[in-house]
Amino acid sequence: MSNEKAVLPGMGFAARLDEDDRAQLSNFGEFIDLNEGDVLIQGGKEQDALFLIIFGTFHVQGDSSGRVVLLGNLKSGDGVGEVNIFDPGKASASVISKSISQVWKIDKPQLEQYLESHPKAATRLLATIATQLSKRLRKANDKVAMAREAVMDAF
Repeated sequence: MSNEKAVLPGMGFAARLDEDDRAQLSNFGEFIDLNEGDVLIQGGKEQDALFLIIFGTFHVQGDSSGRVVLLGNLKSGDGVGEVNIFDPGKASASVISKSISQVWKIDKPQLEQYLESHPKAATRLLATIATQLSKRLRKANDKVAMAREAVMDAF
């Protein structure tokens, strides 16, 4: 449910913003409450929003040849949707709430309005998002390298 007076906490991609900047950013998005089992992002569906998990836990699930595969877990302070906010398209995985949860959501047009209205704070926000994406990419590269090594050692 939307709560216009709520302010994003200093966590996740909003961690480098001061309280005034977080209050301004909060107004460009919306707070959403979810119950256990609610789908935040549906894999295979168009997705152009960025989310910050305020509280709760989520499973990231892929559907590999008709079989659901757990790809990861998300918790308070984690962001999700970063790829699709910059490159809108179909979500590569589903994100399912595993508890009573709250997220803050901003879609691409709202983010663009924020970037134009508050360029200094937006620069810090984008740098934090880029850092988080870079860390995820490094982890993924490490996993691929370890899997490749394991396969090569098997021969």
